Amino acid sequence: MRSAMLLIPLLFLPVLAVASGQGPAAPLDDAALLGAGFLDGHPDMKFRQWGMDALQRGDAEAAMDNFRKAARYADKPAQGLLGEMYWYGVKRAADPVMAFAWMDVAAERGYPLMLELRDKYWAALPLEQHDIARAQALRLRDEYGDAAARPRLAAELQRGKRAMTGSRTGSLSNNVDIVYMDGGVSRTIKADRLYDPTYWDPDRYQRWQDENWMKIRRGTVEVGLPTQTPPPAATEGKP
Repeated sequence: MRSAMLLIPLLFLPVLAVASGQGPAAPLDDAALLGAGFLDGHPDMKFRQWGMDALQRGDAEAAMDNFRKAARYADKPAQGLLGEMYWYGVKRAADPVMAFAWMDVAAERGYPLMLELRDKYWAALPLEQHDIARAQALRLRDEYGDAAARPRLAAELQRGKRAMTGSRTGSLSNNVDIVYMDGGVSRTIKADRLYDPTYWDPDRYQRWQDENWMKIRRGTVEVGLPTQTPPPAATEGKP
């Protein structure tokens, strides 16, 4: 069967890079940052990447498990990916109610791609499932919405930065080299690159994400994962 999972191909692109092309590189594309332990302090990115890796292996269960873990740390792309997987029924029966509920949480910050998909899912739900879908979305927000998830992420960012600065001498000066081991090889990275406040200050970190995801629009790419077709019924209305 065919797949039109829209978010997956986007996440293979450097969509979280600074849009102007200036400033820090996207962390998941920066081998030096990854080798220096950057993801240990960023469970949102770490679990999302593990989920993407599992998808590439064809392990949908592991992918969803890791996306849920990323979702607990306010990762909107992971929440959207869960919505897509439920919508298209990746190696499971499609579940439009859960698809809408996850995409509703993913759309919380108003990212255009998430809003469009949420409204698409809502319009396809039969009227008799609207109340169930709203209730499920509220339950997910209690656990995964920004009010609950952002404090978790903030605590992990602070803990991760303390762990790294506590294990290395030096400061945030660009004149300081940090030495780390990568596959048994000694490598160095500038301190100001590893500790860029864009990635460690919770408010700046979210603004950086918001600035980039606000620019992402819908695009359809075939990724070849097995799916089931969602129900064709459609109703008018918005959540």
